[in-house]
Parts: sequence; structure tokens; C-alpha cells
Amino acid sequence: MTRARELQSAPRLATVELVPSARRLRTNHEPALAPLIGREDVLARVAEVLASGARLLTVVGPPGIGKTRLASACLDRMGEAFARRGGAWFCDLSQAKTEQDLRFAVFSLLGEKAPDLQLTQQEVGARLRELLQAAGPTLLVLDNFEQLTFAAEVVHDWCRAAPKLTVLVTSRERLNVDGETVLELPPLACPDERAAAVGSFDAVTLFVARVREAGGSLGDDPAAVAEIVRRLEGIPLAIELAAARTRVLSATDLARRLAEGHDVLAKLKHREGGRHATLTSAIAWSWDLLSLEEQVALARCSVFSGSFALDIAEAVLGAGESSLDLLTALRDKSLLHPVEHGRLSLYVSIREFAARKLTELGPEMVLETQRRHAYAFAAAARTFGEARNLQQKGPKGALYAGFRRDKENLLGALAFVRAQPLSAPHARMQADLAGALAHLLVLPGETSVAELSAALSSLEVHPDPASAASLLFARQGVLNSLGQYEACRADLERVRAMTDLPAGLHLLALVDLGIQHRYQGHSREGWAYHEEAARELAAAGLPRLAAMNEACMGRLQCDLGDETLARLHNERAFAACESAGDHWLAGLALANLAQLEQELQAFDRARDLLERALARLRAVGEMHYEAIYASVSGDLFFESGEVEVARRWYAQGARFLGGFLTHRQTAILHASSAALEAEAGDLVFAESQLAIARAGAARVANPVVRLAIELHGANVAVSRSQGASRQIALDAASALLSDVDDPESDRGRLAGSSMDVRFAVRMLRRTVARLGITHAPSGLEIGPDARWFAFAEGPRVDLSRRGTLRKILLALAALRTESPDQGITVEALAALGWPGERMLAEAASTRVRVAIATLRKLGLRHALLTRDDGYLLDPTVPFTCASA
Repeated sequence: MTRARELQSAPRLATVELVPSARRLRTNHEPALAPLIGREDVLARVAEVLASGARLLTVVGPPGIGKTRLASACLDRMGEAFARRGGAWFCDLSQAKTEQDLRFAVFSLLGEKAPDLQLTQQEVGARLRELLQAAGPTLLVLDNFEQLTFAAEVVHDWCRAAPKLTVLVTSRERLNVDGETVLELPPLACPDERAAAVGSFDAVTLFVARVREAGGSLGDDPAAVAEIVRRLEGIPLAIELAAARTRVLSATDLARRLAEGHDVLAKLKHREGGRHATLTSAIAWSWDLLSLEEQVALARCSVFSGSFALDIAEAVLGAGESSLDLLTALRDKSLLHPVEHGRLSLYVSIREFAARKLTELGPEMVLETQRRHAYAFAAAARTFGEARNLQQKGPKGALYAGFRRDKENLLGALAFVRAQPLSAPHARMQADLAGALAHLLVLPGETSVAELSAALSSLEVHPDPASAASLLFARQGVLNSLGQYEACRADLERVRAMTDLPAGLHLLALVDLGIQHRYQGHSREGWAYHEEAARELAAAGLPRLAAMNEACMGRLQCDLGDETLARLHNERAFAACESAGDHWLAGLALANLAQLEQELQAFDRARDLLERALARLRAVGEMHYEAIYASVSGDLFFESGEVEVARRWYAQGARFLGGFLTHRQTAILHASSAALEAEAGDLVFAESQLAIARAGAARVANPVVRLAIELHGANVAVSRSQGASRQIALDAASALLSDVDDPESDRGRLAGSSMDVRFAVRMLRRTVARLGITHAPSGLEIGPDARWFAFAEGPRVDLSRRGTLRKILLALAALRTESPDQGITVEALAALGWPGERMLAEAASTRVRVAIATLRKLGLRHALLTRDDGYLLDPTVPFTCASA
């Protein structure tokens, strides 16, 4: 008969005598010899909760997280005050199994056994309530309560009976009774890979302290110490056990062994011994408290790498409706913990233990779990691919962000599928998984191309045209990041040549071909592809793809300098995407408009639009485009004169794009950063940034990138030059700018079709002007009554029959003469251009914008600026008014 049954069947219990508290010490707690490391925020939270009147507080957390040590620290801080008034007691329940055990464990703290009185279980309970009520203000710590959660009502009953009783419970599971406050104990704070002062983190402080106590050696490698505590996920018991290893291993060796997966903690015992002397025994204790179904569920969860979403976990558990209950139970028992965005995870120590248990359940269970994992992620990858290729009506939403967090799970699923015998379902799964990884840009480019090509080879054995097309789209995206543009276009043309495809995939190929041509400065050729796609999309029923094409047309018109068409297409795209909740495409349209405003020198409007664009891209986890527009934000703040802000944006963009050194935007970012640093006087860093840009450009055949880098390089050369070499650098820059200003030259044609090039032109022109030579487009001459205008040695542009344009140009010329650095407002231009005509403000603004855009198209693009205070003729452009 078990001990529990013996106690349950016993008619009489031990004899006890209640002893008045005045005859007893009112605490059994002995203060800790060393202070608790970290946890100041948690201790403050405990004090705050108890001060607010809460009387039942449960501290929950996984094995080894430090619940007992925290409870002891609470008694260190608050126990004396309670002991003076009533009592402060620490009750270790690690050996308690029944309600009787619980009652007698507490009773032994408050009463003494005597031979002349025998009590039944009910009498003990009643006397215990009386004793707690009479004790006065009492703090009772019930440690290790997880195996007694069925007795939660007993504790609840004590709190009702004794209004001055405060109970602090430590457990791996909440009590789930009325009035309970739950505080989840997190791991100690660990430094991330970029942290500088690693010694300021609690996990590091604990490790260093325990190494010194153990007589170990830290060595001189703070990065290794940071890596150790990060690998151990800030779990105090794991950190303390690892510290003991430094008696024979350096911190560097220990970090390496942890990274390689060695179980260096398996046989180590904690210095205090007991049931949780090893991390494995602490976890095993929790495992033994699970039901069989919960054990199987936890074992299956070990198949995940990192965090996972709830719906994927349900598919892997395969327990129907009960899977949610099982996951909830594991979460309540602190064996699963929540991470960002509603996802769940296992601490590494628990995952490794659960993986061993999964192996013990047999090879069939292991194989079935891996198969479910692979099938679930392949199905999600297919859905993601369809959303990424704009073949669904709904927006991508946060799916993109979630999938980036599943990188390791996707890789694991792909490895499993590739290891299986090739079949049609496995070929399709391989395609879906490889495509998702490629779209996420989480693998090195060459590795990703190899995976995609292998998946295409599998589809040649088991054909699936739609899956093959999706792979080709994914591969051309990776090839684009590698600067292999001809190969990009070849993959897109291959899609166009495929038969038996949904119409949307053919149309996506058209849109992507337009994008590829724009990237290389072939904007007019790209426009033709977008126009063809727009005609076919009008009746295709693919609103997301149509909106993307609209945004691409808007971006092309930004590059071509047509303000009116650029606004029209981008505003249409934004309206359609915003109303549909498609934050990704809405963000791209806003970013296009921001760059348009920057080119027009309307910096405040550009900042607002970029902030809104980046907020939408962050919302969907679109790190690729977020990095691109971080680079664009750097350009904006560089041009508006905010150097430190620009530096931060360039650094943010480089953190992601730095993994893609041949990406066109990576090279442009570093070249822009070089020009910024040269202007700011940090010539050494400027040269290093320029070297990175040139190295990337040398590996790609992109004339836009090469010209932008040439211009920024000239900027650095001018800033770097001194003495006699200054004039040489200025002359070279002046000659380069003259060539760019010539619309018939190769450089001039690229400048006319790329905002990136024109930004570099403006920055170089500013540097040349700052250092003594004003170089601008050839001098502007305006005829009598603005009937014509011309640049030196250029043809006259006739305005004799365009009265409104003449009136606006006259006003701009007059202001240029009287106040060269002052702008004229939209309202003022509307009144001058259409005198006496009554218009709504929006209509007036539209008319002025169209008129300004027309003047720019006629030849004033470089000379007619937009600023926050309105429009003006560029003060740096030589200007005269002809008398005849």
C-alpha cells in the first residue's frame, strides 16, 4: 500500500498540542549568506503586489529558473517585519504528496506534537485555520507546490479564514483559485550579439560570481562569456552548473562546446544538492508530474527549432481538438513559455530532455513527428508563396514576419523532405520550402540558388508547372540580390514561356521584368512591360498584383521625373492597398512618394511619408524593404543636413543589407555613406565605405549603381583633396557634372531615369559649391514676359502660347531676382497663374503641381526646386533675364 493510501485510510493522526506563538520563534528563515544576483525588478514587483493588498501570490517558472532563491530573497527583505508582528515562515514542500502532507508541513511550523491529544484530519484542518487566524500578520512561503496543485483549495481556504495571512507560492504551475496573483519568473537578462558592455547583464554577473566561487578561470574573452549565458538562455541553475566547468575549461572552450551541442552540464551537481541537484533531475521531476498524453505532446514539441506558432504545433501534435488543451497544460506547467507575437518555445534544456524522451518512444514515433512537422511547414510555405507572388486576394499581413522566425524550422523540414525517397508530393514540398526560404533571404545567395535549382530538378522528374514557376520567381529574386541580372531575366522569360499556368503568374513575370529593367536604368523599356501588365490586369481579378504594378509605374515615373504621373500612380496604389489592409504594398507606395518629395526638396513631407512607410513595412516584418528604405532615410537626412540621424539610418540599413554585398542598394548605401562621412570630415571611414561600394559594384553589371558610385566617389575625392590637388579634383567633378547635365550623353540619360543618380548629383554639386566652385546646369536665360527660356548654348523653349506657364515662370524669375533663397507658396502661384478665378484649395494645389511638372518636363527639372516654403528657381543656377 502506498504512503498516500496509508494516510488516507488512517482513522487517527499524530497527536499534537497547539502552542501559543509567543512561546515560539516567529520565523524559521535564515538569511542567505550571499545576496541574490539580479531580480531587483521582480523583487520590487513582489513588494508592489503585496503592498496593494494581494494575499496569494504565485511565482511560476520552469525548472532551474530560480523560484526558490527568489522566495528566500523575499523573506530576506520582508520577513523581519512580518516576524515582529506575526510570523514569517518558509515551508519546503518538495517531499509532500497529499493534502495531509501539506497540512502537517505547515502545522509543524506553527504547532508542536504532544502525546495527550489525538486529532483527525478534519480536526487538524480546523485547528490549523484557527492557528493561522490567531497568528496575526503572517508571511507563509510554500515552496515547490507543483505536485500539490490539486490541493490549491486548501491554501485558498486558509486565506479566507485568516485575513492577515499572506501566502507566497513557488510552483511550475499556477493554483487557479480566486484572488490569486501570478508572477512569471523570466530568465536573467543576457547580452545579444551586438551588446558592448556585457558585464552589465545579470546572467553574466551570476556566471562570473560563480566562476570565482568555484575557483575557475574566466580568461580574457568577454564575448565567450556572453555566448555561454546566451546559449544557456539566462537560466540560473544552468549558469551555475556551467560555471563549475571552468575549473577545467576556459570560457572560450566552454562556449565552443555549448555551440557544438555538447551536453557539458549533464553530470554536474549543484552545490546545494537535493532533488534539483542537476538540471536533468529538475526537468525530470516536472516530466514525472505530466499525464501520458502531456508527455507525448511535450516530446513531439521537441521537433521544433526555436519558437513556433500555435496552429503549426496543433498540426504536429495531431490530437484534434485536444491539442490546444495539451499545449495549454504544458504552458501552465511552465514547460512551454511564450515569446513574441503569440508564439511558444521550449528552453533548450527542456527541448533536449524532451527530444531524448521522444527517442525513447520509438523510431516510428520519431518519424511520424518529423513527417508531421515537415508537412505542416510545407503547407504553410505554399500559402506564403502564393501570398508572396500576389496570387491571393488577401494581403500578406504578418505572415512574412512569422515565417522569418521559422527559418530553422523551414530548414529542418526541407532537410527531412530531401532525405525521403523522391515522389510527386515530396517534390512539391521541396519546392514550397525552398521557395519560402529564398523569399525570406535568410540563406547565403549561392546556397539559396543551389537549393532552388535542386528543387527544380526534382520537379523535372515529377512536373508541377505552378510550383516550378514559383521556384523561378524565388530564384530570380535571389539572383537579383547577387547582381546577376541576365540570369534574372532568363528565369522570368522562362515563366512567360510556360504553358498551363494561372494567368496571374504570367502577369507577375511581366511586372518583375519591368522592375528588372528599371533597376538598370532602362526605365522606358520597363514602362512598356508595366503598361502591358496593366492592360491585362484590368480584367484579371488580381487586385494585389494590380496594385503592385500601379506602384511600380509610380516609381518609374519618379525616376523619369514626371511628378504628375508619379503622384497619380502611387496615390492610386496607396489608396487601393490601404483600404484592403495590405501594409506591404501601401508602404512601398508611400516610400515612392517620399522619394519624390525629397527630390522636390520638400523634406518635411518626405520625412512624414517615410515614417509611415517604414511603420507599415515593420508591421509585416518585411526586413528587406525596411533596410532599403532605411538607406533612403539616410539619403533624406544627409540632404537635409542632419548628419547624425543620417548615420544611424545608414547603419540600420547596412545591418541587413550587409549580408548581400552585391545587392544594388547595398553598394549605393555605402557610397552615399562615404559621401556623408567625407562631408563630415571622417575621411578614413569615408574611404572604407567607398571601398565596400566599389567592391560590390565591380561584381555586377549595373550602370545605375556604377554611375552613382562614380559621383559619390568624386564627392569624396573633392572633400579629401588639399592644396594644388583640390583644383584637380574640382575640375574632374565639374567635368563629370557637365556630362551628367547633357541629356544626350550616356550619363545624362541615366540621370534622367534614376533618382539614385540624381541624388548623387545633388550631393556632389553641393560639395563643389561649398568648396569654392559653383557648378550647376548651364546658365538659365528667360526671355521678355517669359515667352521663352533657354540654357546657355541650348535651344529656346517656346512659351508664347502657354499663358499660365508664362505667368508662373515670371513670378519665379521675379522672386529669384529679389529674394534668391525664398520660395513662393502654392496659394500665391495659383493666384498669379489664374488671376480672379475662385478655386478650392485642393484644385488649386493640383493645378499648380501640374504646371510645375510641365515646366520641369520642358527642361527646368534641375533648375526648379520644391521646398517646404514653396517653389523657387535654384539659387546656384546662373540666371539672367533677356531684354529682347
